[in-house]
This record gives sequence, structure tokens and C-alpha cells, in this order.
Amino acid sequence: MSALLVLTDFTPDADHALAYAAALAAPLGASLVLLHIRRESLLDPDAFTGKIRHMSEGEVAAALAERAATVRVPIVVETAVESVADGVEEAVSRHRAVLVILGKPNTDATPDELVASTSLTLLRATQVPLLVVPGQATAAVPPARLTLAADGQPFRLAPSIIASTQKLLQRVHPALTVTHVAEPEDSDDCRMALASVLHSGLGTDLPHIDTHGVRHLQPAGGILQAATETSADLLVVVARRRSFLGQIFNRSVSAQVVLHSTVPVLLLPATE
Repeated sequence: MSALLVLTDFTPDADHALAYAAALAAPLGASLVLLHIRRESLLDPDAFTGKIRHMSEGEVAAALAERAATVRVPIVVETAVESVADGVEEAVSRHRAVLVILGKPNTDATPDELVASTSLTLLRATQVPLLVVPGQATAAVPPARLTLAADGQPFRLAPSIIASTQKLLQRVHPALTVTHVAEPEDSDDCRMALASVLHSGLGTDLPHIDTHGVRHLQPAGGILQAATETSADLLVVVARRRSFLGQIFNRSVSAQVVLHSTVPVLLLPATE
């Protein structure tokens, strides 16, 4: 049975992500691993200002047990004392997790580069897909409408990522739309974008894939516009290596989409 790794700091946003993960795990036949990393908080905005909530071992154990009791799929709970990246990487490797899930708090008052770096750091450390669930997200789960952003350039995904994503499509049966964002003066034709998605191995088993072109000055803004126009329940973005290996996180299209999306975002780390 595949495992989904869910991160928690016991905030309402993390609890919302756990509920989302449980609803997603059921049709996939997946189990959950609920991980709390002690001594630093991944999800609490106060972590960026140096204010970290400290809990005793007993308090942590009770909080994990309380949350595990709310889900109806197989679940194990764990704590770690490493850095966020090291703790998540170790847990992903040991449980062979196919997806990391975390909640995103309201970050309007937090500098973009600090918030954006969290998701990209985890992609760099684990090389597995990352699902970011905004605390205010009300999208259907499992998703009924999935929108995948593609720039028309070839990309490659690890075979394990293709397999887990295809399993999601086969088990959940969402309507899939490929979107392409073009400059206002350029054509928003989606044929090359669709071809790049199919060439990667994604969506090849689906009988039909819709396309939706958008013209926008900013790629991230165009992707978010497409999510709204297609009524997406889940937004999928291919994160190229330059996005999550670069040092200037806030210039990454992937990071900007994560930062401002009001629907869950699935980041797929490309190998090239």
C-alpha cells in the first residue's frame, strides 16, 4: 500500500490538510503517515518571526493521537527532531511515501520569498510530489476537475511520479484540462503544451483531455486565472529543477502559484 506523508504542527491549517489527505487516500487505497517535526514549525506563520510553539513530549503524543482518531484510513504517527528538510526526507525514504502534503496558512503578511522557499526546499530534499492545501480551500476532494499547467517545453518526470499521478487519474477520474499561458501578443494555442504532457507519460490513459489557453503578462498570474476559469479543484504545476534549485525562490513560477492559489496545488518535480 502506498503512503501519503502529511505534515502537522497542530494548527487549523494543518488539520484541514489532514482531512484533505484522508479524503484523498481513501479512493487511492493509500495509508497516511502523520509527521510532526519538533523544535520548529513548518506551517505556523510565527515560525518566520522566530516565535515557535514548544510542546512537551506528552502534549505532542496526545495531539497526534487526537488527530489520528479523526481519520478512517490506516495511519501511523511520528515525530522527528531534525530540520524540516531532513525530517521529511528521512520519513519519505523509510515509508516510501509517494506524496507529501502540507497545509498553507494565510501568508498575506509574510514576505513572499520566505513562504515560497518552504515548498521548493521540500521538493529539493525529497524529489517526490508535494501537495499544498490552502487553509481556506473549499475545493472538492477527491478532485473532480484537475487543471495542469504546461509551458509547451518538454519535461521529464521520474517513473515513480508518473505511476503515482496516473494512479490518481485512474482511481479518481477527474476531468483533466491542460492550460498554457502566453504573452498577450502571442497565440494561446495549447497543442504544444498538450503534446509535452502526453510525451511525459501523463494522461495517456485518459479518453479525453481538454485544453484552455490564457494570455497574461505573468505566467503565475495566468495559471491562477486558468484555475478560476476552468473551475479547478486541483491545480497541477510541473516544477522544473531551476525553480527549486535556484536561490531566488520568489522568482519561481511554481512558488508564486503556491503562494497565491486558493485551491490545492500539486507540484510535480521534473528531472530536467
